[in-house]
Amino acid sequence: MGINRLADIGKTALFAAQQAISVTGHNIANVNTPGYSRQHVTLAENIPENGSPGQIGTGVHAESIRRSFDSFIEDQLLASRERLGEFTASSDALSRLEPLFGDASNQGIGAGLNEFFGALQDVATNPSDLSARTVFLSKATALAGRLNQSAATLTAAQQSIDNQVGQTITDVNRLTSQIAGLNTKISDAESSGQQANDLRDERGVALADLGELVEISSIEDATGQLTVFAGRGHLLVDKERTYQLVGVPDLSNNGLFDVRYDAGAGPTTSLGPVIQSGRLKGLLDVRDQTIPSLRSALDTLASELVTQVNQQHRLGFGLDGSTNQDFFAPTGTTANTIAVSLSNIRQIAASSTAVGVPGNNANALALSGLRSTDFAPFGNVTFQEYYSTIAGGFGSTTQGVQRDLQSQLVLHDQLTSQRASVSGVSMDEELANLLQYQRSFEAASRLIVTADEMFQTILSIKR
Repeated sequence: MGINRLADIGKTALFAAQQAISVTGHNIANVNTPGYSRQHVTLAENIPENGSPGQIGTGVHAESIRRSFDSFIEDQLLASRERLGEFTASSDALSRLEPLFGDASNQGIGAGLNEFFGALQDVATNPSDLSARTVFLSKATALAGRLNQSAATLTAAQQSIDNQVGQTITDVNRLTSQIAGLNTKISDAESSGQQANDLRDERGVALADLGELVEISSIEDATGQLTVFAGRGHLLVDKERTYQLVGVPDLSNNGLFDVRYDAGAGPTTSLGPVIQSGRLKGLLDVRDQTIPSLRSALDTLASELVTQVNQQHRLGFGLDGSTNQDFFAPTGTTANTIAVSLSNIRQIAASSTAVGVPGNNANALALSGLRSTDFAPFGNVTFQEYYSTIAGGFGSTTQGVQRDLQSQLVLHDQLTSQRASVSGVSMDEELANLLQYQRSFEAASRLIVTADEMFQTILSIKR
């Protein structure tokens, strides 16, 4: 029995070392796998046998295979992913709107306003100069075109963001289904006494990806299954069951998607107002707040430009004696619809009287004076100053988002480093462990060989 016990001790040590080597190899193989948590084998003594003069050990066994995991760091990383998703989505969406304010290259609306009033001043200086009138009409058309293009850019950007909202909803539903499936697999594995380490890592990655899309919270029950909530307590995953987000066209918002929660029974609930972070939050903020605000401001600029210029232009007389003429189309009072209605340069009403040819330049001076006039709809500032507040407000919003994004990236990198120090795989450490377990395996093998040699010696004595 003594030699058999020695062989059994060697066998258990051999198996334990083999399992430890397998886990170490698994760690090394997954050194670059996103979300992988380093695993380690917990070794424990076998139950000893009673003997004389005392209990005799019976070897070792692998008690468990556990993953290195810090739930606090993981929760912090999830919250960071939520904010990172929000700021990244906002930053990307806002960057598409920057060409609206191309004044540094003299391509923006501000430059167009300067050119418009500058050309009008040239007409006032020489009201009979047909070339000055031609340039003025061209600059007016160009200004209207820039406003039209800005409105079209805002509409296209809003539609593009809306498409991204729809895709994000699809991604959310895909990830919730994946988490529900992993819940079942983890419960099945752990109910039989196993540690579902790799499945838990896979679910952790899916949960982090979901958090990047929409604000979430989760609770794990005793069976290892997660219950996941979105926003302010809207159930997305309940063990193996999922609840869907749906995008419903909102007729009150130009048919854009309203993100709604479908509980499976009864009417859906709008989720947009309660989403506080995540990619959906960033997209909805730009789509439903930033873009409408810019559109409204540009519409106010266009409307006041049309109203003030037309009102003054109707008081004057053209070279051909025409009067009471609108310069801009009176129905085009938005950035999208503003257009020059006057096509005959001789009808540009520079004069305040029809007497004499070409008459005086008093009305052209009055029109040019609109450049420095404060208007109540703008908050008692000029056309150029009002546009500057639009551009400045957008620039401030963009800079704020960029600042938040950079700060969040720094924080996320720090949290990622903390996770790596706990859960990450160190090749140096794993290679050292591999050498240690290899030596243990060799020693256990030698122990079995020694037991066999002893047994053979006893057999030879009997012969």
